[in-house]
Amino acid sequence: MARKRGSETIGDMVRSMLVVLIPVALVAGFVGLLRPSTAEVREVDWAGTLETARESAEFAVLGPDELPEGWTATRVAYETGASAGDDAWRLNVVTDDGVYVGLVQRPGELDRAVRAELPEFTADGTSLVDAETWQRYIDVDDEPGDHALVRQVGDTVVIVLTSAADYSLAESFASSLR
Repeated sequence: MARKRGSETIGDMVRSMLVVLIPVALVAGFVGLLRPSTAEVREVDWAGTLETARESAEFAVLGPDELPEGWTATRVAYETGASAGDDAWRLNVVTDDGVYVGLVQRPGELDRAVRAELPEFTADGTSLVDAETWQRYIDVDDEPGDHALVRQVGDTVVIVLTSAADYSLAESFASSLR
């Protein structure tokens, strides 16, 4: 015999919710398995863009001869601005440990480039890399703290930025630039 309308119990409500939520959870789980992981790193061909930048730029573009084993280039660009002073060479890589390393080279003065590229960073001493002095900068508001090395090279400023907990990775990458 059917119950009268209005005499439903809490148990009836819970059963109804389960009847609806279980299929929804199964579909959401299935879709999640099919979706590619956001942690996947997409590799880009950086060497060709480096050569093109070296041919096009009005400055001597620096870059590594090769990336260390297991490192993946994720972004590469030679950006041209309204004037040659607005151009920028950029290379972003991820190490085999998942640590970010970025390279920026742009014409101009060191202080102007630091303000534009590292607005949240503060000066943190110097590093000596291959007998060249690099200015150290750290983002103290970020944990564990992004680190950057900056050096004036002719009429350009070179910035090596890393999300590592110290400067050693940035120094290693800076020593590979030619």
